Amino acid sequence: MWFVLALIALAGACALLYFDRSRRDQTGRVRQIWAKAQGYTYDNVEEKLPGQFHRAALAKQEYLSAIDVVKGERRGESFILFDLEETATIVAVRRRMGSDVDIDLRLKSTPPPKDSDLELLGAIGPRVVFATDLEIARRVCDQRMVAFTESVPPHVNMLWSEGEWTLGSLPIGSSGREWDSAIEAVARLSGILHVLPPVTEPRGLDRGHHDPSRPRLREGAPAEARPERPTSPRPPAPGAPRQQTSGVPRPPAPGVPRPPAPGAPRP
Repeated sequence: MWFVLALIALAGACALLYFDRSRRDQTGRVRQIWAKAQGYTYDNVEEKLPGQFHRAALAKQEYLSAIDVVKGERRGESFILFDLEETATIVAVRRRMGSDVDIDLRLKSTPPPKDSDLELLGAIGPRVVFATDLEIARRVCDQRMVAFTESVPPHVNMLWSEGEWTLGSLPIGSSGREWDSAIEAVARLSGILHVLPPVTEPRGLDRGHHDPSRPRLREGAPAEARPERPTSPRPPAPGAPRQQTSGVPRPPAPGVPRPPAPGAPRP
């Protein structure tokens, strides 16, 4: 009896795996057709793509692979759409300038982020805002942001920014129309976030006028430690006698008397 039950359970598991595989293949074909119809590129899998992001729906998901990856450009904005295996569908839009300030907008029913550097700013429309810099986030969340949060479709449950990327997530198994609306929403948010301050480079790295073949000295180094510049001899002034540069005496010029040798009688 137990053997029969084990066989039934094994058959059920195989059937579930078969149907899941069939559904995945069907979703991949649908996305491939959707991408080809709009002039985008399609790849079956990219293993290292999720490792580029670390917040919201992609927090601690580096071990998963990106499946059914679509890359393209819409209204001048480059985007990537992919499935994080069986977790979520992700839309990422790249901004021209990255920022050190990250912002997270999520539905009120979604759990708060686990990032320790994200602080609660407050509710804007149907969404709650978290940011790494609350003062800058208050300036960004103006009337445009309020109007945007009220127009975002409900299937886009998370919206956030990371560096030069603006991202959104929606449930797995969504349709082509939902992909289009999600790309539009993330691209609109990316346009609003262009006002974020750009990435600040570390100070003391001004290499514009530095010769890479010579060592650089630290600020405040003593003058004795600085390399001396090689000095070239100045050309003699017109009419000045030339200085003797070697130990061999030069013959006198024609018409000039030769000086007497040491010990010789003077004339």
